[in-house]
Amino acid sequence: MSESNRPPVSNQLLWYTLQTFSNNEAKVKRNIERSMQQDDSIREAIEQVLMPERTVKETRNRKEKQTKLKLYPSYLFIRARLGSADGDLDEYVWSFLRQLDGVMGLIGGDRPVPLKDAEIRSILDQIVENENKVLPKITFAIGERVKITDGPMMNLSGVVDSSDVNHGKLQVSVDIFGRPTPVELEFWQVERDDRN
Repeated sequence: MSESNRPPVSNQLLWYTLQTFSNNEAKVKRNIERSMQQDDSIREAIEQVLMPERTVKETRNRKEKQTKLKLYPSYLFIRARLGSADGDLDEYVWSFLRQLDGVMGLIGGDRPVPLKDAEIRSILDQIVENENKVLPKITFAIGERVKITDGPMMNLSGVVDSSDVNHGKLQVSVDIFGRPTPVELEFWQVERDDRN
């Protein structure tokens, strides 16, 4: 497509997807936010930077540890005005974003493509849904075989009958004396049993 046939870049505040190198999302977000505080041109062009995360808990050796997992690894979402009044890219903002350490570019390349309303709404809904919620890092599916690693049933295997992710509990059927017996366990008391 020739330069003159390219669609204009909007000078409206829209949501765009910024691709980063792996594990550079937080650093890039910090650098953008720091520049938003220090540079009037950046502050006028970029309104918000999102790095959607969820909090997960993991128990090892009976110690619980909480960590943040990115919902979209290697991506940030920015609400920005990337176009100038004449429909071209705002070169100052464009150069700033491209030259940030850890940035690969914007989705759409030289003509960044804004997210559709439904796409950003879905992302924002996920952020709200995961706010103040801590979920187990590992989840188990119904019918999955697990091996019990702690408690009186240690070393026995069974099949997951039900899983309560919000409370980190499982109902597992374990064969005891040739009969399936339901046992309630916590996620940290089992591991996946890869044996058939």
